[in-house]
Parts: sequence; structure tokens; C-alpha cells
Amino acid sequence: MKLARRIAVLATVLFFGASGGAAAQSTDPVQKAKVVVRQGEAQLELVRREVKAENYDEALRVLSEYRDAIKSAHAGLKASGRDAEKKPGGFKNLQIHLRRSVQRLDQTILSLPVEQREPFEAIRRELDAMDKELIDALFPRQPAKKAGETKPGR
Repeated sequence: MKLARRIAVLATVLFFGASGGAAAQSTDPVQKAKVVVRQGEAQLELVRREVKAENYDEALRVLSEYRDAIKSAHAGLKASGRDAEKKPGGFKNLQIHLRRSVQRLDQTILSLPVEQREPFEAIRRELDAMDKELIDALFPRQPAKKAGETKPGR
């Protein structure tokens, strides 16, 4: 079992080493967002595996790197000046990925010991906030929210 885990970790490290530069080097924010989404799937799987193996510090480190990559892609999309409603490419990919990621992260957090959850929950809250910002950018003509009203499921 340990050999399989080590192989998976090595494969992930090699994957990020080979394509991790693609996101950093891309000047097109839409392409960067798409690369980050592809890499994010592997990073979240690694977080899940590290939590399962009780390597909480390593899981938190990988999750922090994931959050930073998502933040960078999100900031790039915002800074591009693109209208997410008219040209949703990148925004939509990142939002769908974030929605799924937050759901998967919720499941991972529940498997953590209670005393280990707080830093993971803090990152989860950041990811959820970015998800909501992306929804607002994609759908800016939503009805005005009443004070204290929240969206169902959010």
C-alpha cells in the first residue's frame, strides 16, 4: 500500500513539474485558468490521499498551493477586463471546478480529526468566496438580494 501511495505522489510531482510551468508561463488568463483546473483535480486527489494517510501537514501544504494557483487564475481573469457574462471562457471553467472542489473538500474535511480541521476550513472558505465572486461575474443581473437572504445551498 505504501508503495502505491509513493508512486501516486511521485507521479503527481512529476506531473506538476512538467506542466506546472504552463500555468505560470501562460499570459492568456483563460488558458491559465484551464491549466489550473486540470492541475487542480490532481492536487485535490493528492490532498485526499494525504489526509487518508494521516499526513495532515503535507495535505495542508498541497491544499495551500492549490488555493494560491486558483487565486492567481481568478485574479488574472478579473484583471483581464473581460466581461464574464459575454465571454465566459475561463470564468465558467474555474467556477464549475471550484463548486465541485468545495464539495469534495467538504468530504475530505469531515474525515479529518476535529483538531486538524480549522486550517482546511479556512482555505475552504476562501475557495467558496471565490466561487461566489465568479457566479456574480457570470450572472451580474441577478435580482437584488434582500438583507440576510442567502442563496439556497450556499
